[in-house]
Amino acid sequence: MLAAWIIKDRYDDGASSPLVTAVTMYLSILESLLLHSFIIVALAQKLRGKTTREASHFQQRLNWDRFSADHARRGTFKARLRMSKVSFDKLLQMVWLDLIINEAQAAFRGGSIIPEICLYCTLRWLASGSHLAGISNRVLWKTIISICNCEALDIVFPRTRQEVNEAVRGFTSRSHQEAINNCATVVDGFLFRIKTPPKKAVGNVRSFFSGHYQCYGVNVQAAVDHHSRFTYVAFAAPGVTQDRAAIRQCSLYKLIESLPPGICAIGDVAYDTTEHMVPVYYGVDRKKPLCDNFNYYASQLRIRVEMAFGLMTRKWGVPQRPCTTNLSHATWMLQAIARLHNYVVTERLLETGKAEVENAQRDNGGRRRYSYLPSVPEDEHGNPIRLDALFTGTFEGHSELRLRMAERVRRLQLTRPVANRLKQP
Repeated sequence: MLAAWIIKDRYDDGASSPLVTAVTMYLSILESLLLHSFIIVALAQKLRGKTTREASHFQQRLNWDRFSADHARRGTFKARLRMSKVSFDKLLQMVWLDLIINEAQAAFRGGSIIPEICLYCTLRWLASGSHLAGISNRVLWKTIISICNCEALDIVFPRTRQEVNEAVRGFTSRSHQEAINNCATVVDGFLFRIKTPPKKAVGNVRSFFSGHYQCYGVNVQAAVDHHSRFTYVAFAAPGVTQDRAAIRQCSLYKLIESLPPGICAIGDVAYDTTEHMVPVYYGVDRKKPLCDNFNYYASQLRIRVEMAFGLMTRKWGVPQRPCTTNLSHATWMLQAIARLHNYVVTERLLETGKAEVENAQRDNGGRRRYSYLPSVPEDEHGNPIRLDALFTGTFEGHSELRLRMAERVRRLQLTRPVANRLKQP
């Protein structure tokens, strides 16, 4: 009626026209229909009554004791989680406090998820990439972050004198006739595959595409010890970046350059040569007998980082396919996988007894009966060599330390085996 009155008041010039009369009638009928509709809806809601929410159902959680005992008896526990039941219980004690939640608050959601289930489902997902029923992304990432924050699982690069000496002693034991006795770590790069990143997150999307592998990824720089355990791992640069440039964009380069004089890290030909970073010879130099023999014995140590990448990707299935999470979450995932890799390798050494043998050798001074390895290289007469006095300048592609290491291999009369020699064109 209000709309009809407005129209009539605006167009009424003293005599009502047929058009105004018709519009007024139709608007009155429309308003009446709307009013009746509101009344009918109100009556229907009143007659239907108030509906109550369905009571929450308590979902029975998995009986962990019976479940774990069943898999341990069948021998499938280690196949699923990449570790034995004893190792799983030790790992659970390390992250137990971070996985405990408020039982009173969890009672409103059907009960809490115990830490055993959280860790089991997370390891199962990292090992095979498959989600299990009853686990959420919140619980998954909470467990991953707790693994990364565990101090007992920290990834430590050798910095102190004792740590460097132990690292050098370990690689010396892996070298044939101790041909290389001044290597503290070996380094290499690894392409961590990802889905096409959004431009809003990375800016330059094309910089993450690797032309060599024909996929998107992130350049990961890593260093390992003589047991193929990671001493450093981190996202360094986009996938298109070469290793020689990627290592300078992370802290690994400064850690290597801070090693004591005469101690080095061995890498492949993708790295620049310095007095602490010693890559194998390449190009024309590798055809020389001196350089070729050094490459063979240096590769005995460098292969440890290749073994670490292979073991990590074979045991933990997530890196075998492109990562679908954003880069900030992928960093946590990589750190968790590397820490779990180190933990599994350490547990294997403890089970086989090799860890006790190494500890005994370290306590007794090793096979050569010394408490530490010299941090300064020596000549054939045992006199220390001052690298700063022999070589004060520097130019690209030259390392006085690498040359001394190659000469040591020649003094020991070590050569590349005939079956492994390079074929001459």
